[in-house]
Amino acid sequence: MTENNQFLVHVDGQLVPVTGEVYLAYYRSKRRMRYYERDIKTESAVRDKNGKIIGYKPAKEDSLDRLIEAGKDYANEGENIEDAAFHTIMTNKLHKALCLLTENERKLIEALFFLNSGYGMTVREYANKSGIPFTTIQSRKAKILAKLKKLMGN
Repeated sequence: MTENNQFLVHVDGQLVPVTGEVYLAYYRSKRRMRYYERDIKTESAVRDKNGKIIGYKPAKEDSLDRLIEAGKDYANEGENIEDAAFHTIMTNKLHKALCLLTENERKLIEALFFLNSGYGMTVREYANKSGIPFTTIQSRKAKILAKLKKLMGN
């Protein structure tokens, strides 16, 4: 940005003054191109809460050749298609049900079940962190889980 609140972008090796709107659109399009050209084609590290690498998440886009080399070109023969379909249906139901919770209910469920790489916090940890009594958290958790069960139709 220049002194006159005017933005500059590089075009053919030169800085060109542009409006804030053009500047934002330009850099968003550059970021989008970087996403398509690099980000979806590379795997990324999965880290624990201490920053230690615990595994790798595969690229969002992968070539058939690379999958065949890794022996991942076909589904696992032990995997039952009905179980996979049921899991997908239940996961979708759960996501829809979670969206129907209040913000406080959703925060509690996220903390207890989804934080820490999917291991969540214990009720005692959450109670200590939030300052809410342990028994209150236990009670809220039970009510929210019953609500989720009802919302999911089980």
